[in-house]
Amino acid sequence: MATRTDRRSVLLRWLIVASAILFVVASRHQPASSASTIQSGMPGPDSRELWRYISKDNPYKSWRSFPNFPGRFAQVKENPHGDWVALYVNDPAYESMEHQSDPFEMKYGSIIVKENYSPSKGDPVTTTLTSVPVTLTSLTVMYKIKGYQRALGENEWFWVMYACPKGQCDGGVATISDQPFVNEQIPKSRDTFAFYRGEVVAGKPWICVECHQRAVRRTDFAAGDYVWKVKTFAPK
Repeated sequence: MATRTDRRSVLLRWLIVASAILFVVASRHQPASSASTIQSGMPGPDSRELWRYISKDNPYKSWRSFPNFPGRFAQVKENPHGDWVALYVNDPAYESMEHQSDPFEMKYGSIIVKENYSPSKGDPVTTTLTSVPVTLTSLTVMYKIKGYQRALGENEWFWVMYACPKGQCDGGVATISDQPFVNEQIPKSRDTFAFYRGEVVAGKPWICVECHQRAVRRTDFAAGDYVWKVKTFAPK
């Protein structure tokens, strides 16, 4: 005949098992956490962590450009980027473009860095590799992070525009206030970019999401998965 101690021991074991089952079931129904699902060894959805990663831990200047992209610089007049851009992609991004899936998707951990240049107007010239003197005005970064969503089914891209006052980037996040393009026309709109004035460009800023969501599917001008080809706003 089972003693009271035996019955308590059995009951305790069942409670432990039941608790574990409830924990697993509950976990499966939780939306993906941006903190818990980030790929190992990569920064989180944080502008300072990302800046440290691309400037020190894995300097973007050592990365490749888009596959089959001639040279490093392109003159594109691609606002809100610039009159000239230089492109850099890390290994996961390059491999995603070089060996494209169907449907096209960038691998988690993909980072695309775009240096944005405007003609120098009394500012220090930061490159002589273009046909005109230009100054680096900002650095725009797309970073695909598993689980980085505000709602299930939403894209998993983290965007940042880093300010580069006088051609020097220090990891500070830009606002749409004093950028060279602020008073220029938004493509396919009657508004100028001043519409976004004051917006802090980090996370899922509307200026980035509104544009890049048009590149969800592959077209002549879009690679797919929110990634535009080099000349974003070329006329169709």
